[in-house]
Amino acid sequence: MNNSSDPGWRRIHNQSTVVDLHAHPAFNVSLFHRLLTSRIYPSSRAFDPFSVRTNFPRLKDGGVDVMLSVIHPPERGILEECPPLNLLRYLMPRNFRRIYGRPYFEVTIDMMDEMENAVKKGLDRGTGRPYAQFAHNREELEAILAQGDGRPVAFIHVVEGGHALDGKLENLETLARRGVAYLTLAHFFENEIVAPTYPWPENLQHFGWFSGERDLTHGLSQFGEQVVEKMVELGMLIDLSHSTPVARKRIYQIVGKRAPLIFTHVGAYEINPDPYNPQDWELHQIAESGGVVGVIFMNYWLMPRESGRGLNFITRTLQHFVQVAGIEHVGLGSDFDGFTDPPDDLKDASELPKLTQRLVVEGYKEEEIGKILGGNALRVLREGWG
Repeated sequence: MNNSSDPGWRRIHNQSTVVDLHAHPAFNVSLFHRLLTSRIYPSSRAFDPFSVRTNFPRLKDGGVDVMLSVIHPPERGILEECPPLNLLRYLMPRNFRRIYGRPYFEVTIDMMDEMENAVKKGLDRGTGRPYAQFAHNREELEAILAQGDGRPVAFIHVVEGGHALDGKLENLETLARRGVAYLTLAHFFENEIVAPTYPWPENLQHFGWFSGERDLTHGLSQFGEQVVEKMVELGMLIDLSHSTPVARKRIYQIVGKRAPLIFTHVGAYEINPDPYNPQDWELHQIAESGGVVGVIFMNYWLMPRESGRGLNFITRTLQHFVQVAGIEHVGLGSDFDGFTDPPDDLKDASELPKLTQRLVVEGYKEEEIGKILGGNALRVLREGWG
């Protein structure tokens, strides 16, 4: 067994294919117009919506090989639950109209285009090589991974929130053609497909902000059932994160073992009993479908009582997922740059090797660590995408 000072843990990290199932570099590009190549942006240990946790240098420093890059068109309901955000109408009028003044699907496509342009322009000044490259299908992903040492990070489009479809199945087909690997059906507010669980951490509920309730008895709509069936047909992975337990149960019934199902960024209900987190019987369902559960790097969903040292609960949650679902069905979904509060001791993508070091100390074998870091997620992409 290697100890924490043994460089063997670093070799394990470097030789593993590291996959982040869920992160938001697109927010930095589309909302704040930041260069993903720059190292000047800070990465705060505190909650800071202006931190940059997944730019190209931090992804490379952390050994990330595959990034499922989330496109999320901001929902208009947030303007009601947090009225001060309406000031952006006057402070940033052009950006406000661009984001909130158009159909969600148009915003989604624009954000995808902006993200692809940012990746195309992202050259490492030291080597002249591209930092990243988009994969629009499995063949392109395999081609990137086959490039060997110094290869670019493989970026893959994914979309969070069924509102992005604007209630049209043909928009889902367009996203599939654009290479979107999965759709997270729910997000903050009920949409044409599904209802969400309560989304807001308690520490945001000041002055009556972020206090709207969610009805957990609402589930999957009739249109939602059509979307689920169409996703199976198209080879798009179904992300159950944010959906109500009632909706999730119906999706298990519809899909069964026909396609791998995923939770991309969650904690464990048995550790932190919030409806957002899957229960053990759901972890069994994910395993039976051949899917994967990605642990979120956000203290609020990981632990029943928050502390800054979230790496403890990341590893504890991974341990629970492994015990219940099996080592073949566990992965990582950081939710970095999604306006989240990550652990103080794993605050951005560059610090991912800390997790590998900790897994070694916890007694995981090298092969098991490789599966957790990305092997399982890569298998699901190969089996369920397209």
